[in-house]
Amino acid sequence: MNSSKKSRISVIITAAGSSYRIGGGIKKEYLPYKNGTVLSRCAIAFLKAAIKNNWNLSHFIITYPKGGLDDSKEAVLSDSELKSLIKNFSKQNGSAEDDLILFVEGSFSRQASVFNALDYIQSNGKTDVVLIHDGARPFVSGELIQNVADSVLKTGEGAVPGLTPTETIKEIDKDGKIIKHLKRISLASVQTPQGFDFEKLYLYHTKAQKEDYEFTDDTEIYGSFGGTVRVISGESENIKITYPKDLESIKE
Repeated sequence: MNSSKKSRISVIITAAGSSYRIGGGIKKEYLPYKNGTVLSRCAIAFLKAAIKNNWNLSHFIITYPKGGLDDSKEAVLSDSELKSLIKNFSKQNGSAEDDLILFVEGSFSRQASVFNALDYIQSNGKTDVVLIHDGARPFVSGELIQNVADSVLKTGEGAVPGLTPTETIKEIDKDGKIIKHLKRISLASVQTPQGFDFEKLYLYHTKAQKEDYEFTDDTEIYGSFGGTVRVISGESENIKITYPKDLESIKE
């Protein structure tokens, strides 16, 4: 893919899961944070990156749980900073404010939810590059987002941010016995956003729908069906809100 061309970029922020590990009766993506929620801060990070780097933004999608459209919109669009960014972006690009952020219903798994979003893009104008991000990672920086996009644009391959594990990792069998001593230098703990050539990812996701297997993430799908994914430098601050202890990270 030629980075000198004004390539179309699409964003998918996944927030269709149940967040059962957090507890407390509220989805982790909808937890209050700054002027809005964890989810709205993710949206802000990507919209700021789009504005700063003058993206040709073709789709900005947030997935939501089945039957949860109103709650998702409330968690995203009630953020005053995000509303201001939407207004400014729409004015600069001559687009309607209400059409900027799209909400696509998820499905029974993250993989199926991402496919729903990809299928929406395929049916509504397509794109060149797609960036997929966990809606529970509100600390992602604009620099990291752009680095992932630049890697895809430069190489035509998939890209994912990753960190070398700080702990020594062992492979064990079903009985808990160590069967392999893994070298940290050759391992990476991957994050999001994950970036891909859209046409390839859509093709590979379509093939994955026919498999009796649940893939761990989009890099596994991309690699399993012939694509190449490069690991770029991640950020230690780019954590995913997963367990109750992680909530300490969003307290002011």
